[in-house]
Parts: sequence; C-alpha cells; structure tokens
Amino acid sequence: MALDIDLRELFGLEEIAAIYPLFRQSNTLDEEPFRARLSAMCVQGNYRCVAAYLGGRMVGVAGFWIGTQLWCGKYIEADHVVVDAGLRGKGIGARLMAWIEAEGEREACALFRIAAILSNVDARRFYARNGFFDDGILMAKALSRGAAAFPEYVARRDRD
Repeated sequence: MALDIDLRELFGLEEIAAIYPLFRQSNTLDEEPFRARLSAMCVQGNYRCVAAYLGGRMVGVAGFWIGTQLWCGKYIEADHVVVDAGLRGKGIGARLMAWIEAEGEREACALFRIAAILSNVDARRFYARNGFFDDGILMAKALSRGAAAFPEYVARRDRD
C-alpha cells in the first residue's frame, strides 16, 4: 500500500533550515555551519528545496539547483536527498526525485544530474533505480580551508 505522502517546496531560509534534523541522519555537519552554508546557498538564488510529509511530519527532503554550463546547457541537479531511516525503501525518495524531474521539465532543463560519493553504494543503487547512470567522474581536491572537513581527501592526496 502506498504511503499518503505530501510533497511541497520549502521557501526562505527558516523554512528550509527545518530540514536539519532529517539532513543530520545522513551527514555529521553541526547545525551552525549547516545554517551558514544554507544561508550562502540561498543568497546565490538558484538553490531550492522540496520536502515530503507523512501525517504532517517531514520524512524526506531533497535540495536542488538549476544552472547552466557550457557542456550541457540548462540543468537541474539534486543535492542532499535524504529519507527518514525508518521509511527508506517505501518510495519516498523516488517521489522526491520525480518531483525534481518534473520541475526540470517545467523549467526547460536539458539534463537532470546528481553527484554521488563513490563509496555510498546504497545511494548509487537508488539513483540507478531512478534512471541515472554513471557518465563521468567528479574529481575533488580539498583546499587549505577544506582540509579539516575532508580529511579523506588529504589522506588520499598525501598517499598518492
């Protein structure tokens, strides 16, 4: 039986910041830097967020960006897709992704993309089930200000 999920877009910093408890299920970022980063993202003007609700409780969230790059034109990109750990596998994530895809169509985007960490096998399987495929590699290098936040990048750099 399908869950009675309501999807709605969140607007404004305070409404979007309400995703923090759910976001925290998949990320160790403390609330203060979360709010600072979220504030900077909102100021850029192309960050948006959609949330899934079950009985009035937020049970899923997905941020997304709309942008343009030379190689692909206008695109929509999902960011930090998180479903409550106790409700995963029930179609909530797929509903969020379908909502973003429909928004990409409405906004005349040519491409829907997602970046996933290679070691996050569950996320990569989820995206594959939702029609995504590997078509590149995102390469990352921690700069001096990011060394503390991304020690695994520094360790790999120093090892190689």
